[in-house]
Amino acid sequence: MIIATGSVDINEATKLAQEASNSAGDLAEKMKNTVATMDGKTTVSTSTPFNDGKEHNEGDMWTVINDDVASAMYIYTDGQWQVKKWDQQALSVKQLSALTADLGHVTAGTLESAIINGAQITENSANGTITLDKDGFSAVSGSSYFKFIASGSNQYTVANGGIRTDDITANTGNIGDTYIKGQTFAAYNVNTHIGQQGTWTYLAENVKCGSTNGGNPAISPTSGTAIYFHNQGGTTIDIHAGDVYSGGNKLKSALSAKRDVTDYSPDEALSAVMNTDVKKWKYKDSNNSADSQHIGPIIDDVNEIGKKSASIANDMISTDENGDYFLNESNTISILLAALKKSNQRIDELSYRITELERKNAQ
Repeated sequence: MIIATGSVDINEATKLAQEASNSAGDLAEKMKNTVATMDGKTTVSTSTPFNDGKEHNEGDMWTVINDDVASAMYIYTDGQWQVKKWDQQALSVKQLSALTADLGHVTAGTLESAIINGAQITENSANGTITLDKDGFSAVSGSSYFKFIASGSNQYTVANGGIRTDDITANTGNIGDTYIKGQTFAAYNVNTHIGQQGTWTYLAENVKCGSTNGGNPAISPTSGTAIYFHNQGGTTIDIHAGDVYSGGNKLKSALSAKRDVTDYSPDEALSAVMNTDVKKWKYKDSNNSADSQHIGPIIDDVNEIGKKSASIANDMISTDENGDYFLNESNTISILLAALKKSNQRIDELSYRITELERKNAQ
């Protein structure tokens, strides 16, 4: 009811009447969509709590539901409606299979799930950052990082700072075996190893690296076949090492594997041997043990022509892929064989001449 005293402007009276009508209409609309128990203990409405004309007491509950979806719940506390916050005990249910919601920002403790579908998962702390998104997985801590790039033109896995693991297996069930396929391992200024001491590491299919029964490190084919060193095109490559111990050397000498075959002159071989100096020396990076003493030809790559400290036949020298000279031992042995044949030929000729002179002298 509106009671006016004194003079009232007709426009103001009209405005007040309209507001009262609107307020009454709004209340009527809210009341139409509100259901409550007789004592007002439980109220269900499409609207948030409003003055519904009932007396409410401590603990009364007001639930907001629209289109069969409960959006909020209020509890009457200290003379006013306060929104209900659900604790973990209230949500301790067997299964939330029908839970569908836009959770927005969620702060939680331990989150366990079988499948998590999302655009990005990121963890930041004082120890570093872990990110899992459409670009792959990365874990970064200072200058150390591990990255797995899942897509794009630069697909790779890289670890900076080192990886330490007890075992990497590939569906074998053999603890201690390490299977690595198609990966490159490299390190700078540090010792790098793959595998665990006393176990085998598979370098490739049917090839493993580990210790023999004698305790020596070994590369061993599991199938008992030979090990080949070649490039991707199948051509054999050079092997660089220090001393090489073997049960023998087998050089490919079949005529079917050779071309441009010509004779090598025994006279040329003897001249090459006679013009080659044989020296004794020690390598600069060797110690003073008896095994450090070597005997053989020397390639003088220091002095100019005419001032060489040692001479060697050109046929005894070869160059590697870097253009560096080295002694071709196979050629050197073959030259010695040819020179030996020439020397024996001369010895036979001299023996015949001596025999003929002795026969003449005897007559």
